[in-house]
Amino acid sequence: MTVDIGLLWDEETITGELLGGHAVQCRTDCCRYLNLAHTTGRFTARAATSPREGRFALRLGEMFSPPSAEQVLAPLSESRRNLDLDVLEAGKRWEFGGGAYDNRVWWPIVKCGSRADAESLAAELREQPHVDPLAITVVRLDDTEPSAQFEFTLGDFSARVLEVRAVPLARDTIFRLNDVPIGRGFHWQRKEALDYRGVLSLFSSAGGLTAVNRLPLETYLKSTVGSEMRSDLPAAFSQAQAICARSTVLATANRHHRADGFDLCNDDHCQCYQGIQREAGAVAEPVRATAGQILLFGERVVDARYAKACGGLSERYEAVWGGEGPAYFAVRPCGDFAASDLASEDGARLFLESAPPSWCNPALHPYPDPWDKEPLFRWQFRFAPEKLGTLIEEKTGSAGGRVKELRPLRRGASGRILVLDVVGSERTLRVYGELNIRRALSPSHLPSSFFVSDLRADEILLTGGGWGHGVGLCQLGACAMAKAGTSTETILARYYPESAVVTA
Repeated sequence: MTVDIGLLWDEETITGELLGGHAVQCRTDCCRYLNLAHTTGRFTARAATSPREGRFALRLGEMFSPPSAEQVLAPLSESRRNLDLDVLEAGKRWEFGGGAYDNRVWWPIVKCGSRADAESLAAELREQPHVDPLAITVVRLDDTEPSAQFEFTLGDFSARVLEVRAVPLARDTIFRLNDVPIGRGFHWQRKEALDYRGVLSLFSSAGGLTAVNRLPLETYLKSTVGSEMRSDLPAAFSQAQAICARSTVLATANRHHRADGFDLCNDDHCQCYQGIQREAGAVAEPVRATAGQILLFGERVVDARYAKACGGLSERYEAVWGGEGPAYFAVRPCGDFAASDLASEDGARLFLESAPPSWCNPALHPYPDPWDKEPLFRWQFRFAPEKLGTLIEEKTGSAGGRVKELRPLRRGASGRILVLDVVGSERTLRVYGELNIRRALSPSHLPSSFFVSDLRADEILLTGGGWGHGVGLCQLGACAMAKAGTSTETILARYYPESAVVTA
């Protein structure tokens, strides 16, 4: 089984190098392929035309059946007859290992035209009582396919083409891409030159140039497991991470990047995949030991989300992303202790001030390097009200003035704030969604939206817990369980209850 991983997209120029022998095919307008039978060297791809914006829509959730998607649209079809409503299919059906797995989802959408139109309508619909504000996402509609010429140069060869495909001629043949972003949108964002195995495909579409890596799923896993966590951690944890990563590919392919021309991207948005630099023997062995193993819930592959540290309690899928949430994402303590619903302010504060015996509590289970260098389980940030108001204006584009209060309107059962009112001296701004809240209140992003705030003199103090969205497996908690001798199956059963590990 092969997967298509997006490495770069919406670029004006892509540069790199073919290391070792490649068969290079360049498709032209008349669908002829210009073949370079055995070649190496540096290449440059440069868009010949300016990118155009394309068409956009508002996705109002992801549902497990067309009738469920139609049900989401029904109130709008009655109250807003001028809207262009539709249901789109996303995801994939897989057949392998003698089994068939249907992981399609259906999107209820509102077609909008431009991104600006979609964002304007999103602000309006979030205030409607029959629309889930957490499920609203701006998505691109245009299917990305080779549709525009670009300039491709490789050594002495230069031509205008629609698509380039570089196929390795030997098992150890690789290619290099320059300036590949790592951590897009986060404070650790940087660019590196990275090496990859497999086929390289370059093409140009409405948004610009795209680079896609096609490779066997098991080869991809050797890198992504090492990219997500260190390679020298306990085998039971690495095996659990490998099963989660394999399941995530099958469950989310053609969903997050439905119109972008690949299954998943190479970054935190989907799964970290940083090429052969992250391959290691300690990771390769757990991947081999779990070859073909996936998590199933009924007849669907589990969408095995995971985050760095849950802070003591996991969260439901629908609380973070809206839409129809799978039942295996439960609110469960990350340890053998009882935890009440933290949706209330008092409950959230009490839990944050406590030190529950969680598997991700570093006082009880020290973190491995480098995660022991920063507070992840419990943390604090301090802001001057004026500076916080300026920061929020920079991040959201809306001015509210000096921040007087951060007022949670809705928390998930794990305590994460899902809807937040920022009460300012000039106006009150409403922020929807845990990730948007994290981004609005930090130059990069807060570790999580699980926090309480206190106004002290001329200071706003945020006291919070956890790192990430908290849905699914807690990586540092699972690592601690593995160190204590817990089996891979038991680890997965804790974080994805009622699912089963099967070999496909």
